[in-house]
Amino acid sequence: MHQLKQLLDNVAFKIATVRKAKDRFADQLAPEFRIFDYLRTDEMGLSRCIASLLDPKGTHGQRSVFLDAFLENIFPEVPSWAKQGENCQVTTEKQANAQRRIDVYLKFPNGVIGIENKPWAGDQDQQLTDYKDYLKRDDKNWLLLFLSNRDPSERSIDSSKLEELEKGGQFVQRNYGEIIEWLGVCACKSKALVVRIFIEELAKFIRMNINGELDMSEEKEIQQTLLESPQNIESAFHVLQTLPSVKKELLERFRKDLKGELASQDFLLVWDPDMEKNWKCYIGFGVKIFEKQGNYLRFEFQSSELNRLIWGIRRENELPVGDPIGSKISDMMKKRFGLQKSSRWWAWYSDALDDVLDADMQNWGISPRPWTMIMDKGNDGLAKKISKLAKEVHDIFAENIDLLNVKK
Repeated sequence: MHQLKQLLDNVAFKIATVRKAKDRFADQLAPEFRIFDYLRTDEMGLSRCIASLLDPKGTHGQRSVFLDAFLENIFPEVPSWAKQGENCQVTTEKQANAQRRIDVYLKFPNGVIGIENKPWAGDQDQQLTDYKDYLKRDDKNWLLLFLSNRDPSERSIDSSKLEELEKGGQFVQRNYGEIIEWLGVCACKSKALVVRIFIEELAKFIRMNINGELDMSEEKEIQQTLLESPQNIESAFHVLQTLPSVKKELLERFRKDLKGELASQDFLLVWDPDMEKNWKCYIGFGVKIFEKQGNYLRFEFQSSELNRLIWGIRRENELPVGDPIGSKISDMMKKRFGLQKSSRWWAWYSDALDDVLDADMQNWGISPRPWTMIMDKGNDGLAKKISKLAKEVHDIFAENIDLLNVKK
């Protein structure tokens, strides 16, 4: 235990030193400034960035250089029909059927490549099967690329069919580490400085927000500390093995603290059972003013392992986009929290957490910030901040309680 404490103290000291140095030279280096903090960074936004680089006619002005590098770096063997990069047409959100849209669609003179981009959420029921069927109908030469850090699910495409497609060269799976490698090649090949900066920032965003990597300077310091002795390596593995149980304990503390904070305002906590054990997609927690309330304040993780947190007013029952009650709720939330998005399940939702909670609250699986806020019992603690936000939302609807669809 002494060795473990010494290791943690040493790591904490070195990270503090790195951060102090960053702060000292912030005016010259701006180490925390990231372009993608100000851009749309959901799945669709990322697809647009990738598609814009792949487009030979794109505003980057590098013609087919990036597309050629993509094909060479991503595919084991570039199909002969995909070697005419300069004639490729690139589109996003290609309509595949009434329900499906292919994230990035590459149309060559004699073939097509469909790219399904899954940085956070899991694939849906029969999703890859539908894409496969569409591409097969669209052109005799076709290929489906599944871009994700996880394997396709059995519900999306049968494993035997997937194996058959892989052997036939019609399905390829790649991860975001390989995309980062491709972006590195693109940065080197770009003749335009502004484009190179964009590519480097995109790679940085993927490293930190999809792959969960640390800031490079901090990672280097931790790495050097761990490599100082075999005991340090052993201690690090003990910490790694214990971390899931630590998170579960902190979640239980958070549940109790939040329940108490809400009860003081006569609000009710909604807590998904899977928050305790199975951190899959679309779990979360929420706040109700009334027990039988159809539209309520909810916080939901759009990816597994408690990542991609969004919040807003969610419905208990699916309704058409633009229904009158949902539109009124959206308008009222916009006045206080700004223009965001809506869906069949959400009257209004946002992935912007800076103003209401904290800038580093979105990915609980890779950020320490949510867990330190849970431990904070002061006014900056997570339970108090969410309770305060619940009060704000309550006040918005105080004179329009009927919009919350309270069932009698």
